[in-house]
Amino acid sequence: MLKAAGGTALAAALAGCSSLVGGGGDDGGGGQADVPDKPVKAGLQTFTEGAASVLGLQAQYGAQLAVDRINAAGGVAGREMNLDVVHEADKHVENYKQFVDEGKDVTFGPISSGGHAAMAPEVESQGVVNVSTDGTVTTLYEETVTDPTYSFRFQNYDVMETTAAAREVVRRLGPDNVSTVAGINPNYAFGKDEFGMFLKALRKMTNGSLEVVHEGYPDLGASDMSAHITAVNDNQPDVTFSSCWGGDVTTLLSQAAANDMFGNTQLVGSVLYSAVNDLKQDVVEQADAISGSRNYYWGEPATGRWKPGKTLLDEVKERWDILPSAHFMSGYGAVTAWATAVEKVVNITGGWPSQKQISQALEGHGFYTPAGYHVMATDHQGMSNAYYGKMAYSNEQGGPVLEDLNMYNPREVAPPPGTKSTKWIDSWS
Repeated sequence: MLKAAGGTALAAALAGCSSLVGGGGDDGGGGQADVPDKPVKAGLQTFTEGAASVLGLQAQYGAQLAVDRINAAGGVAGREMNLDVVHEADKHVENYKQFVDEGKDVTFGPISSGGHAAMAPEVESQGVVNVSTDGTVTTLYEETVTDPTYSFRFQNYDVMETTAAAREVVRRLGPDNVSTVAGINPNYAFGKDEFGMFLKALRKMTNGSLEVVHEGYPDLGASDMSAHITAVNDNQPDVTFSSCWGGDVTTLLSQAAANDMFGNTQLVGSVLYSAVNDLKQDVVEQADAISGSRNYYWGEPATGRWKPGKTLLDEVKERWDILPSAHFMSGYGAVTAWATAVEKVVNITGGWPSQKQISQALEGHGFYTPAGYHVMATDHQGMSNAYYGKMAYSNEQGGPVLEDLNMYNPREVAPPPGTKSTKWIDSWS
């Protein structure tokens, strides 16, 4: 199975199966293949500084770990892989074009949804494969680039985590116990789209009888969310949905705890766990929040079902002293998708593939990471399981964990390729 996925040694190493990692050879490392002897040149753009680095550094660390495992397993079809990292800032198109000018074989990133939407048409124009770590706006492949060739995205996109959130609410509270909803979401397209899709899905699951009692959009990095917290306390909605991430999670939860908001609503957040390394124990325990973790939670798949050797959690804590979030896996998985697809082509053709051949191999490509099995769908959207659980504090881990975890497979939370998300949700009976 691993051989079919593209290179036994490499695929096993990236899946975390350290006991299977061996030398190259013509059956796994491309030892008999006609490939260049120069290292693979790869570029990653991510947020390396500023508020968004809480996501960006996780992606960088994940990508670097994947590259390190590739090189330890003999490289991509025998080629060592070098990774250059740049700060994405607001220069997503410029960064990508610079990577192309430098002769990069592949590019990864970005984190930003707006940046990804701006960059994707340039990727199609330049013709050098980019596997995005994040940039999860739903409209990317539904409206911006509707027939992509070279642009791919590993991370689950917005409709997946919002429909999973709606399913989680109904699963925990029951469809007859949710009639009022509030939203506290970032004041840009990501936050507005996430709240809109969450409401659309939840209305379908609760017979449409939802009343929105507050719809608030604090600016990114806002230091005061008291107006939104007061509105929630005044209206006491059954559910408050938030797609706040990173430092905004810390601000929201800390101020909500200080103002006793959590006794008046059930907080559900699509990416609350992105702040895993910054949240304090008393705030986590008071919030009793339901949080998503996109396509990865370090406690899953359970080791009884999936034995990747040394757990990713242990290695990440030893090396970077953090608990990994889904953004760690976004970096790791983007590199893994590309590397295993390339080895698959090398094993079939006996030579190093062109950019067009790599893009063709990525379409429908299935591969493993320590998070389990993933598929790059024919519309270039990565499909992985989605996770939601109750956020609690673990003294053993020194940070928040997700308990009573629920997993949703892609068929439950994503439209079929070629179907727009809104039309898919509208079709639910």
